[in-house]
Amino acid sequence: MPSVSNDRSPFSPTFHALLLLAAMFAFGPLAGRLQAQICPAPRGDCLEAHEGPGCNDESCCLTVCGIDPFCCKNWDASCADEAFLTCSGLCGTEASGSCFRPNGSGACDDAGCCQTVCLVDPFCCDNTWDTNCVILASFACDTDGGDCGASGSGSCFEANGSAACDDEQCCEDVCLIDPRCCNVVWDILCVTTAESVCVEGCALEIDPDVALEAEGCDDSENDPCDGGEAESLSPFEFVAGSFRLGFDVDVYEVDLADLDLDGDGVVRVRTTLVSSAFSRLQISGADCDSEVLFEIDGSGCLGRIGDVCVPAGPIWVKVAAASEQFFCEDPVYLFQIEVRDTCGEYCGTGGDCLVPRDTPGCDDPVCCESICEIDPACCTWEWDSSCASLAAIECGGPPPANDACVDAQVAEVGLTPFRQLLSTLDGPAEGCADDEPLGGDVWFQHRVTCDGLMIFGTCGLSDFDTMIEVYRGGCDALEAIACDDDDFACQSGTSLVQFEDAVCGETLLIRIAGVDTATGNGSLAIECLGVPCSCAADLNGNGVVDGADFGLLLVAWGPCDGDCSADLDGDGLVGGSDLGIMLSAWGGC
Repeated sequence: MPSVSNDRSPFSPTFHALLLLAAMFAFGPLAGRLQAQICPAPRGDCLEAHEGPGCNDESCCLTVCGIDPFCCKNWDASCADEAFLTCSGLCGTEASGSCFRPNGSGACDDAGCCQTVCLVDPFCCDNTWDTNCVILASFACDTDGGDCGASGSGSCFEANGSAACDDEQCCEDVCLIDPRCCNVVWDILCVTTAESVCVEGCALEIDPDVALEAEGCDDSENDPCDGGEAESLSPFEFVAGSFRLGFDVDVYEVDLADLDLDGDGVVRVRTTLVSSAFSRLQISGADCDSEVLFEIDGSGCLGRIGDVCVPAGPIWVKVAAASEQFFCEDPVYLFQIEVRDTCGEYCGTGGDCLVPRDTPGCDDPVCCESICEIDPACCTWEWDSSCASLAAIECGGPPPANDACVDAQVAEVGLTPFRQLLSTLDGPAEGCADDEPLGGDVWFQHRVTCDGLMIFGTCGLSDFDTMIEVYRGGCDALEAIACDDDDFACQSGTSLVQFEDAVCGETLLIRIAGVDTATGNGSLAIECLGVPCSCAADLNGNGVVDGADFGLLLVAWGPCDGDCSADLDGDGLVGGSDLGIMLSAWGGC
């Protein structure tokens, strides 16, 4: 916060409040003149002393000048201090409230954190700093961290706004799973984890198709170090087991030799463990004296995931009871071993950091390394949708190429992947998402290949809440013909629209927007279920694709204004791709 100016005495807190009340009444009628005379154009930062009157935020400027008219002449350090204390809704002010609690203002008290979050989700600054903004802040922003069990740290079962919580053991268990909860802030995600980990009593739900451990309750048959024989396990197989009475160790053997695709002698193993009993899973070489290469603890029916690079040969997976067992009828643990040959360095070698994929790393080494410090799995397992979303927050980037209607991407029948992260809202602010504000949108164009029923959807194909709207007409005269927000048949707020009057050869525009300012990535699915079009490449309609049609295509070569028949792929340009379509259809229709 700026230091207080020495050329005049600072007001007392009580006097601040009285002046603010007085300003509300006395200066209210003068607000228009003050706005015109004192804050007519952007000036210096409201939180920094600078030459001249006023500052670059009108509302803050009027508030401060109403309290201290001196600021209408020169915005000194005292004015900046006043702005810090009184200007709610401005990034970096105390008055805006904590970045790690829903605060009701359109900003928060850490300027850098506030600006980063609002870049990803403008709703946080344009409307109100709500729970979604707090969750984004917990991933994007830093604090000094906290100590488990510290006095005043707040309940483990409430989003307490501090780092850590007051129950030391519960706190440590949660932070082992999600380090953010102790390093940044104890948010609603930490509360959800605490409710699973720190509350006794849960039962596993085991799918009937899952393989069950062969060992019985009264036997010790699958511990090679106690006279038994390890059970054989295939990679990617789920296994459920129970512990015999007292203490028990179950051992499973997996051979990884055939999965070393690059021949470097190592592969990466990812283990997922879900356990209702206190248990420990370890990975080691396939003998009793081998070093433990990896271990995770389980309890509370909450999934624990970890990965490690191991020699590409036989390994043992050992699951042991961490406390004495008194029941043995039902399975108390479920685990899966997955294997990938990803033990190299991947930053700088992958694809776009803003696009998810099933391989690790991305092409920007600086961004990649910063994301993998937050979530190491982005560099060891795969660059998934959470990695791409983190990259949007931490690294920024350009909007998608199809951010505007005029730049709509060609989408054919089938699946078209897209990135909506960092898009802007180019289409109508309203849609069919009730009263929820729309986030950025991306655009597609599709040349119809049937008469009748068509389906457009993101159903189960997107990682964010979507709205799909389909239009006829051009970008300057859109005619909405179908729209859907959350289809009951889809999951996670994804969408599905259908209409029955599609016309062969027409070009439709499709908009996909985030609902409630959601952002992410996904794929657009298009199906044409009506009567297939007659031969589209038969431009003269004589039933044969031949030289005459080729001549018509050459005449139309180049940019295509409007709905021209020679633009066979509907991309707004008659070119080589259209010629390819024509040649593939050459002959009788």
